[in-house]
Amino acid sequence: MINSRGWEMGGLAAIVGCALLTGCSSDDQHAGHSATTSHAPAPATATSALPQSSSTADTAPSAPTSNVPIGEVPGNANAATALQPWARDLVAGDVGRLVGKCWTIDPKNARDMYADKDGILAAIAQPGIDGQFAIIWKGPTETVSVKRSEIASGYACPRVAPTGSDTSLNEGDARYAVQRYLSRWIGKPVHPDDAEGKYPLVCPGSVQAANPGRLTGTTAFADNQLTSRSTGIADVEVSVPVTNSSGVTQATVFTLNIGPEGFCINDVSG
Repeated sequence: MINSRGWEMGGLAAIVGCALLTGCSSDDQHAGHSATTSHAPAPATATSALPQSSSTADTAPSAPTSNVPIGEVPGNANAATALQPWARDLVAGDVGRLVGKCWTIDPKNARDMYADKDGILAAIAQPGIDGQFAIIWKGPTETVSVKRSEIASGYACPRVAPTGSDTSLNEGDARYAVQRYLSRWIGKPVHPDDAEGKYPLVCPGSVQAANPGRLTGTTAFADNQLTSRSTGIADVEVSVPVTNSSGVTQATVFTLNIGPEGFCINDVSG
């Protein structure tokens, strides 16, 4: 699927559906490419230009103190409450602040997803639906969704997609998952809280889960050379040059699948 805002990977549609239009968050933490090979430019240093935490946006204008209308979710009273602080920041109009807080989402995708403020506000004003993996608010033009596991954070960063689309995930999300994963290995996570125990990036029961130490000794990676390609309905391969402690650099390929939390790493080779 490709639309004017750069979302793609229509091949992912059938098995993930609306339940995967989800985001990740925490109150003090938040945080279009071809189907062959694509590249999202990134800084030479793994974390130099990535959003860090809400503290980097402390000088931004304060969000409105009044509540934004958010539809209640039958059976989940905490859902609207968790989305409220994010919605106030959205109304305040500082997209950079939102991107900084929602650091678990690819920054470019976050900017694209959060651009249609009116469409998002119209969606979240509707009654919410408690889905299998996510809480969903559907409007005339946008669908807003937050993973159930994120509601407890108190600051729910949602994923947004045009109403009627099957997924908001694209190859940029897969590349960003790899970038976050490798940033941890070199000791420069995109946020201090970005650890596997809190924000899993490895698919449960996968080849990589059974070999967690595969990347031990990694000292650097060329995050400005991340490339990706779709390899199936819900599969993406991401390739990036990785340097080990012996100073040897070689292309490393990450195989990612889509699970309930979004893209996760299934295997690593190279």
